[in-house]
Amino acid sequence: MKLDAAMLMRGLGLAKSEVPVAVILEGSWWQQQRNKLRLSHLQNARELRFPEMHLGYFQDKPVLYSCAYGAPRAVEPVQIFGSLGASLAIQIGSCGAIQPSVHTGDIVLPTEVKIGEGASQYYAEDTWARPSTVWVGKADQKLKARGFATHRGRFITTSALFAQPPERITGWEREGYLGIDMETSAVFTVAKVMGMAAVGIVFAWDELCLGRTFLDEFAPEEKDKQERANLAVFEVALELALEAEIRA
Repeated sequence: MKLDAAMLMRGLGLAKSEVPVAVILEGSWWQQQRNKLRLSHLQNARELRFPEMHLGYFQDKPVLYSCAYGAPRAVEPVQIFGSLGASLAIQIGSCGAIQPSVHTGDIVLPTEVKIGEGASQYYAEDTWARPSTVWVGKADQKLKARGFATHRGRFITTSALFAQPPERITGWEREGYLGIDMETSAVFTVAKVMGMAAVGIVFAWDELCLGRTFLDEFAPEEKDKQERANLAVFEVALELALEAEIRA
């Protein structure tokens, strides 16, 4: 399928002046809840003609938010809006912590991501995907200023949430992965192909190396950390979007 810019904008119901400077992706089951929370931070938010692609304004900057679960869905807004001139792709949401030093409510900033999902192979032949170092540094600085524990390092993306048996988690821990999700490597891969910068800002929910999953009960103080981190990843993403510009 080959769609030119005019065709995409017509299909989206998007004016040239509305092309977003940044695309913020979030992988979550709880789409309705996330939409309500995230879109409350944007002015004049509306869903475009393509489902679950929401355009809004943050301090007069057009920003695209999409709650896109899994790599195949996450790459679509990146490719579409990257082709229209968006310059920055930001993956937010939660991840499973793989190292014992990463606690629930901490924030992980992937610096290299093992490609274990199936979408990236159709865009590039890489086995690793990487973000833009400058934007990782900016995100880290903003998060530390808010008092969050942050972790930069190796990460992995797969396409099978429940295919994470203990022996596999142990192997990933030995290989040095900080965490795991289902979108980040694909977002980085497609952003690179589209000429966009990219950064991932994900908070740890599960503590997989300790056998704790999102189905377990967390202590009140841990839940508070999770909630604060969940808010912060989007707030920081919006602040980064203010520094992005449309590519010519």
